[in-house]
Amino acid sequence: MKILSPILPPSFNRPDDLATFFLDEDTVTGIIAENEFFTSEELTKTSVSESTFRKMSFSRVEAKRFDVLDCEFKHCDFTTSNFPSSSWYRVAIEGARCSGMQVTESKFRNVSFKNSKLELMNFRFSDLENVIFEDCVLDDVDFYSAKLKNVSFVNCTINKISFASARVTSTDLSESSIEQINGANSLKGVTISYDQLMQLAPFFAAEAGIKIK
Repeated sequence: MKILSPILPPSFNRPDDLATFFLDEDTVTGIIAENEFFTSEELTKTSVSESTFRKMSFSRVEAKRFDVLDCEFKHCDFTTSNFPSSSWYRVAIEGARCSGMQVTESKFRNVSFKNSKLELMNFRFSDLENVIFEDCVLDDVDFYSAKLKNVSFVNCTINKISFASARVTSTDLSESSIEQINGANSLKGVTISYDQLMQLAPFFAAEAGIKIK
């Protein structure tokens, strides 16, 4: 599946004091930032576009209404960060650590997660369209009541994933390994392989109340 890549400028600005820059500006455009650390007080109500972030730590950030357009995040740490009601449009996330990241009630359009670790990540009530997870590790990732359309999981290791009450269209899991999947009643519109079906049959049977002897 092809998705739109971020549209980045030919050159970037590099703020001298990034934390102050974010505090002073509600809209951030065309910057590059590397090896910086944000605390929860330093990043709120921010719109970021046409920017690149490398080896940044957003760990424990609390940021409501965090809107991202045409950005890339390389080798960043989002551990236990909280971005409710955020929007992510044409965003590339690569080599990221997303343990405990909360993106509830958020929108994702043309977003790629590559070579990243998604553990206890919460997509509840979010809306994902044209999203790819590639070469990622997903462990206890929650899509409860989320809407997924044109979403692909390519060469991922999925230890546990939940689609309970989700609305799913054109979502492909067939190219990844899956240990456990919940929300069988919501999987209409999902593609899996025959081998995956055999492996996951006990979970599907358990949710349907079927006893296996």
